[in-house]
Amino acid sequence: MPAGAVITFSLNLLSAVVALLTSYYAYRFNRLVGNPVLGAISVGFALLGIGLAVDAGTSLLTGRLLVEFPADRALTLLASFTYLTVQMAAYLVIAVGYGRAVYRGAAKAAAPVVFVGWAASLYSFSLLSYFVSVVLLAFVVFQGLLLRSGKKNGMSSMVLLGFALILAAHLMLLLSVLTLGTLLFLFGTAVQFLGFLSLLVFVVRSEVVVPG
Repeated sequence: MPAGAVITFSLNLLSAVVALLTSYYAYRFNRLVGNPVLGAISVGFALLGIGLAVDAGTSLLTGRLLVEFPADRALTLLASFTYLTVQMAAYLVIAVGYGRAVYRGAAKAAAPVVFVGWAASLYSFSLLSYFVSVVLLAFVVFQGLLLRSGKKNGMSSMVLLGFALILAAHLMLLLSVLTLGTLLFLFGTAVQFLGFLSLLVFVVRSEVVVPG
């Protein structure tokens, strides 16, 4: 397996573990404080953990990065579509949670004919997925700034930092898809891991401060 694929597999696997731990601790902390943002983070990061595990498995299976768009197995393409869809759903859940916290509101494919069509569709869907994720994450960061400036809750600046890092990571990932840049894709994956780690540190520290 190429070095780039090994690094991406390792980072995605670690990110999946961190995301699932973040989801677990956010769920436990949310039971104590009943915060809609924590509830959204719990659900969203559970989805992200699952999606990243799928992506890590895809890298292991093919020995390639998602940005290289491998077109050798239907299973690979299906896994990639699954990961990108789950990723969008996760950030949508988190964005809705932030929207509820700020506004106190409530939120709520045909089979391919040829394999090349699948590969082309994956490229287009990847662009769409990362673009939507960037928009949703920008919304999350903006709402986080509103919450922090309005002092409506005690959410740590570490949460804002975490989502800012994830937003920066997805901007890099979007650019890597546009340019097919492997190095930029790896760097974006690493920054995403740091963002996940910041959120995990926050929810773990918060639960220690407010013991159950």
